[in-house]
Amino acid sequence: MRRIVNEPDLKLFVFYGLLLIPAFFLCYESNIPFFFVVAAMLLTSVIEIPVYKTRTKKPEYRELEAVCIGEFYGVSISEEMQKGNERMYKTSVTLNVGGFIIPLFFAFYLLLSYPALLLEVAMSVLLMMLFSYMLSEVKGGVGIVIPGYVGIFAIPLGLILAAPLELPLENVAGLLIFVPAIFGILMGMLIRLATLRKEEEVGSAFFNIGGIGSFQSIFLISLLALLIGTVA
Repeated sequence: MRRIVNEPDLKLFVFYGLLLIPAFFLCYESNIPFFFVVAAMLLTSVIEIPVYKTRTKKPEYRELEAVCIGEFYGVSISEEMQKGNERMYKTSVTLNVGGFIIPLFFAFYLLLSYPALLLEVAMSVLLMMLFSYMLSEVKGGVGIVIPGYVGIFAIPLGLILAAPLELPLENVAGLLIFVPAIFGILMGMLIRLATLRKEEEVGSAFFNIGGIGSFQSIFLISLLALLIGTVA
């Protein structure tokens, strides 16, 4: 199994944790449930739930390439490539608790709390899904990688959709920023995984959905949505 906290992400993990301290004091009176969801996302980002196994093609890395890429992402690519069949990985698909399970359930909760905005949310989700899918990629030996800035696109999109509705900023942050970003990013990744041509495209020993390669994009927009809703 992969390391729980990867060395390249450790400093960022600590930085996010420190950011939550002032965030708590900013939102403890009005937006505390959202704060605890974001805090739980960070704390449980070390937990992966196995879903199923499949087979994907191993990349043809030289030893130095595998070491460099592995150090950058905090993944033991060299060791994982040596296991099993010479040509194919026995790939484990996992769901990250902090990057998939918790934000997905909270997004559903928010959406069901305000069903009147379903059309606006659906439009935003479709755009975010397309945007996320186009910018995601399958990195050999690492898994599905999505840039950390992807979720930020939901901020101007949500503000544009909210303008004629005259919604409080707190509702805009939750319904029209957080919800579309979470649904869009996760659906974009799942589509990327579903359309992977396993015998032709390079794969990875693990596909950590919401974990390695994608947690930063999900957590960053969650934290930004929390702060935007707090300044309302």
